Amino acid sequence: MSSTPAAPAGRDRRWYAWAVILGIAVFTAAAGMFIGFGPRPRPAMYGALCVLYGVNAVGSLQQARHGAATDPRTRAFWRWAAVGGAFLTAGSIVQMLPGLGAWPVATTPMLITKALAVAGFAAVTWPMLTWPLNVAGRQRLRIGLDAATVMCSVAVFTWALAHSTGARPVDEVDLLLTLLASGVLVAAAYAMVRLILSGSAPFTPATAATGTSALLLLSIGIATDGLTGPQPDTRLLFTLKLVSGALLAMTPQVERLTYTASRPVAPPRRISGTLPYLAVAAAQALLILQLWRDGLTTATWGVVTGMALITAIVTVRQKITATDNDRLIAELDATMTTLSAHERRFRSLVQNTSDVTLVVDRTGGITYASPSVRTVLGISPQEAEGRPARDILAAQQSDGSREWLAPLYGPPAQRDELLVQLHDGTLKHLELISTNLLEDPSVGGIVINLRDVSEAKDLQRRLRHQATHDSLTGLANRTLLDEQLGDDGRARGSNAVLLLDLDGFKEVNDRFGHHVGDQLLMAVAQRLRQMVRHDNLVARLGGDEFVVLLRDSTADAAVRTADRLLEGVGHTACLDGDDTVHAKTSIGVAVGTDTAFDTLLRQADEAMYQAKRSGSGVSLYGGADDGP
Repeated sequence: MSSTPAAPAGRDRRWYAWAVILGIAVFTAAAGMFIGFGPRPRPAMYGALCVLYGVNAVGSLQQARHGAATDPRTRAFWRWAAVGGAFLTAGSIVQMLPGLGAWPVATTPMLITKALAVAGFAAVTWPMLTWPLNVAGRQRLRIGLDAATVMCSVAVFTWALAHSTGARPVDEVDLLLTLLASGVLVAAAYAMVRLILSGSAPFTPATAATGTSALLLLSIGIATDGLTGPQPDTRLLFTLKLVSGALLAMTPQVERLTYTASRPVAPPRRISGTLPYLAVAAAQALLILQLWRDGLTTATWGVVTGMALITAIVTVRQKITATDNDRLIAELDATMTTLSAHERRFRSLVQNTSDVTLVVDRTGGITYASPSVRTVLGISPQEAEGRPARDILAAQQSDGSREWLAPLYGPPAQRDELLVQLHDGTLKHLELISTNLLEDPSVGGIVINLRDVSEAKDLQRRLRHQATHDSLTGLANRTLLDEQLGDDGRARGSNAVLLLDLDGFKEVNDRFGHHVGDQLLMAVAQRLRQMVRHDNLVARLGGDEFVVLLRDSTADAAVRTADRLLEGVGHTACLDGDDTVHAKTSIGVAVGTDTAFDTLLRQADEAMYQAKRSGSGVSLYGGADDGP
C-alpha cells in the first residue's frame, strides 16, 4: 500500500491548500451538473461523495503527519478525523455497488451506509467530546450550556426538516441508524462549538465553521435519505449532501491555511457571546413558521419540545450569569473601595510630605507639582504647572554643569544634587531622584523627587570644618594638613616648613589663667593668618605650636618669611585688666624638595629648639643661626 503523500513544507503548503480547495470546488461544480441534469443522480452523487470523503481522509492524515501543529493530541485528533473520512468513503462505495451489479447481500445498502456513517461520525466526535478545556469551574459550565443551546437548536432543525413531508423510516433498524447518525452529528456540532467557545480547540475557528456546516448539512441529508412516503426533491437532497461532502473535504485545507503555530487559537469574542442567542432566535422563527404552515403536527410538537428544552437551558444559563454578575459586582465594589482608600492615602502622603514631586513631559514642561513646592521653591503648584522645568529650577549640578534636565531623559532612574537659586536669591541644595516613566501611559513623563538637603549640607560643612580646623583659633589642624599633602604625605616641589613655638606660654597660663592664654593663642593665629599668603597654609598642631607650610619656597625666602613672622608675632599682645601680655616665639625652618612632610616637620622642630637655645629667634635646619 502506498504511503500518503506528505504536504509540501513552508510557503508551498499554502499554495498546495489553495490548489486542493480550487480542485474540490471545480469537481463539486461538475458533479452537481451531473446530479442536477444527469439520468442517474444517485450513483453520480455517491461517486462524487466517495472522492470527496477520500480527499478529506487524505487531507486529515496529512495534517496528522505533516501539519504545522506539533502537539501530539492535535495530531491524534486529525488521525481520528482521517479514520472518520475513511468510514464515510466506505459508506459511499457501498451505495455505488448496487448500481454496478455487485451487491451480494439481502440487506439494503442504505442501512450499511448509515452504520458506517455512524462509525465515522463517532470517530470524529469522541476525541472532541473528551478534549480537555482550557477553562474551569463556572466558566466551563457556561460554555457547556451555550454549546447545548446550539446543539438543541440544530436538533430541532434536523427534526423539522426530516419530518417536513411526512416521510417515515423503512423499518425499526433504519429508524435506529437514522437517529444514531443524526444524534452523533448533533453531538459533533456540540463538541465543536464547546471547544471553540472555550478556546481549547485543536483547530481554528474557520476550520470549525467549515466542519460544522458540513456536518449539519450531512445530518439533514442522512435524516431524510432512504425514507418511504413523500420526500423532498431528490436532486435537491443529493445536491445538499454533495455540498456537505465538499465542505468536509475542504476542512483539512482550511486548517492548513488558517493555523498559525506562534499564535494560540482564541475564541472569537463576538461569536462566543451571540451564537447561543442566534440559535434560540432561529429555533423560535422555525416554531412560528411550523405553526403557520402545518399547525400542530408531529414535526411541530418536536419543535415545541425542543424549544422547551432550549428555554430551560437558557434559563439556567441566565441564572448562572446573574449570580456571577452579582459576585463580580460585589468584588468590583470591594476593589473600588480598596483603590479609593489607596488613592486617598497616596494623595495624603504626596500632599503632606516635605519632598517635592514633579512630573515633566517630553518637552520639559511641568505637568504636575506637589503642594510642597511652595515650601521648598517658594512657588505655588498652580504657578509651576505648565511652565518649563528649567525656569522653575535655575540650578547647577554637583559637577558645576547647568544642564541638569537633559540627562534625565536617558536612564530609567538617576540621582543627583542640585544647587538652586530661588527668586529671592536664596541658595538651596536639593537632592534629585528621577524615574523615567515616559512610556507609562498612566504617567507619561519623568517623575522628579526633590528633597531639601540644605541643612544637611550646612551640618556636613560644619562637621568637616570641625574635623579639619582647630576649634580655638580656626586654623587648619593636622588632618587638613595631611589631606592637602596627599596620600603619601609628601610635599611636592621645593617647600619649607616653619615651626613656631611660643616662649613662656606656660607662665602666661599660670600667671593670668587659661582664658588669657587662649586669647593670646587666638591673637597669634589671627596675626599669622594675616601675614601668610592665601596659597600657603597655617595650622595649629596643638598647645602653643603653630606650623606654616610655604609652597615653592627657597631657604632664603623661608628665612625672610620667618623673620617677618617673628617680628609680627612679637608685636602681638592681649590685655588682662591693666596688664598687657606680649607674645614671644621661636621659629625653626626646614626646606626640602619632594621631602616627606613628617621629615621636614622633624627637622623644623630641631631647628626651633636650636633657636630657643641660641636665643636667635629663627634657626634654619642645617644652616647658621639667624639673629633678629
